[in-house]
Amino acid sequence: MNKISNFYINPKISYGENSLLSLKDFGFTRVCIATDRFMVESKLICKITDILDKNNIDYHIFDEITPDPSTEIIEKGLSHIVNLKPHALIAVGGGSVIDAAKAIMYFCIQLKKNFIEENKIDKPYFIAIPTTAGTGSEVTNFSVITDTNTKSKIPLTNDIMLPDEAILDPILTVSVPKSVTAATAMDVLTHGIESYISINSNIFSQMYALKSIELIGSNLLKCFNDLHNTKYRNSLQIASCMAGISFNSSGLGITHSIAHGLGSSFHLPHGLCNAIVLPYIIEFNGRDAKTREKYIRILEAMGASNINSNMSTVILKELIIELNKALEIPLDLRSLNIDKKQFDAIVSNLAQTAYKDICTSTNPVSVSINDLEDLIRSLY
Repeated sequence: MNKISNFYINPKISYGENSLLSLKDFGFTRVCIATDRFMVESKLICKITDILDKNNIDYHIFDEITPDPSTEIIEKGLSHIVNLKPHALIAVGGGSVIDAAKAIMYFCIQLKKNFIEENKIDKPYFIAIPTTAGTGSEVTNFSVITDTNTKSKIPLTNDIMLPDEAILDPILTVSVPKSVTAATAMDVLTHGIESYISINSNIFSQMYALKSIELIGSNLLKCFNDLHNTKYRNSLQIASCMAGISFNSSGLGITHSIAHGLGSSFHLPHGLCNAIVLPYIIEFNGRDAKTREKYIRILEAMGASNINSNMSTVILKELIIELNKALEIPLDLRSLNIDKKQFDAIVSNLAQTAYKDICTSTNPVSVSINDLEDLIRSLY
C-alpha cells in the first residue's frame, strides 16, 4: 500500500506595494504589535500604525524583542497579550521578531488551556509582516528561542504558531542596508537549495524551492546594486516566502545545522553563516549521485545550461563562491577576525550540536560527528 503524502499551504499571503493597506479591511478594533526598538526608533513602525490610526484601531506596541529572543522576552510579551486580550497579534520585523511572536502565541494558547476548554479558546488572529527578505518565518510553524539561563536554543514546532496571514510589502525593506540585504537573501538561497535536495522533498516543495532559487538568481545582484528598487525588493520577498513554504514541508540540511551553532557561538548573522558554509556543503553532498542530478536543476533555475552531473557540484560550488564575492561576503571564518584558538576549542562542541540539529536528519547524505568536525574546521 502506497504511503499517503501531505502538503499544506498556509497562510493567506498579501504581497506587493501597498499590501499593508489590507490591514484596514480586517475589522479589528484592538491589536497588539510585536516588534523591536529599531522599528520604533526609526519610525518604520509608523507605516503600520498610521493605517491603524486612520481606521480607529486601538493598538499597543511591545517593542522589547531582540535578536535571538530569550525566554525572558517571551514571558514579557506573553504578559502583554494576556492582559490586553487583542483581537489580533501583528508581528513586524525580521526573523527574530516573528519567531518571538510565534512563541508568544504558542504559550498564550498553552496558558489558556489550563483554564478554558480547548474548543472554546479564542485565539488572536496572527499577522506576520516581515521587514527583511530572508527567513521565510512568516509562512512556517517553527520558532527558535533562547533559554535565558542555559543560553541554549529551544526549537518549537506547532501549527498554532503558523500565522493566519502574511503581508509582504516591499516598502518595509527598502531601507535594509547592503550587507543585510545580501546575508538575508543568501539565507533564502540556502533554504531553496537545501529544501530541494532534502530527503523529505516532494513535488510541491521542489516547485516552490526552484522558483525561489530562480527569483534570487534573477534579482539579488540587481537589488544589491539598486537598493531602493521595490520591484527587486518584492521579488526577494516572494522568493523568501516561497522558500519558507518549501522547507516547512521538506526540512533543510547540514548547512543550517552548522550555521545555527556558528551564529550563536560567535554572534554572527544567520544568513552570513549560511552563505559561508553553503559552498562546503554543496561539495560534501555532491558525493551523492541523485543530489548531483538535482544540482543540475538548481543551476538551470539560476540561468546555467548544458550542465552534466559530473560537473554540477563543481559549477554550483563556484557559482555560490562568485556570488558571495559579488555580495562582499567573506569566504571563510578567518576573514571575520574570529580567534583561531577560540574557534579550535569549540569545534567538537559545534560538531555535536550540529549532529543533533533537526536539519541534519533531512540532509541528503548521512553525516557523522567526525564528518561535521572536518567540515567545520575547513571553514576557518
